[in-house]
Amino acid sequence: MSSARTPLPTLNERDTEQPTLGHLDSKPSSKSNMLRGRNSATSADEQPHIGNYRLLKTIGKGNFAKVKLARHILTGKEVAVKIIDKTQLNSSSLQKLFREVRIMKVLNHP
Repeated sequence: MSSARTPLPTLNERDTEQPTLGHLDSKPSSKSNMLRGRNSATSADEQPHIGNYRLLKTIGKGNFAKVKLARHILTGKEVAVKIIDKTQLNSSSLQKLFREVRIMKVLNHP
C-alpha cells in the first residue's frame, strides 16, 4: 500500500504551537490574519483558521496538544485538527507523537 504523501503544513497557530492536518493543500493564511481572528469572532473572515479550514471549537486536550473541530470553508466538511504545543514536548511525548503519526498514515478513513 504505497501512495504519495504531501508534507504537513508548518503554520504556527501561536509561536509554540503547530497544527497537524495531513491533507491541507492550500497555502496557510498569514499569522497576522490568524491573530486578528482570535481577537474578534464577529465575522466569518475574522474567525481563526488554518488555510481553508475554519477552527470551530476545542474537542480534546492532552499534555502537549489540543484537538480542534474545523470546517472546510468551501465544502463544509468537518475535520479534526491537532495543534501541538512544542514547548511541552519531551523525549517520551515526542516518541508517542511519532508513533501516532505512523499509525495515522496507515489508516484508511473518510
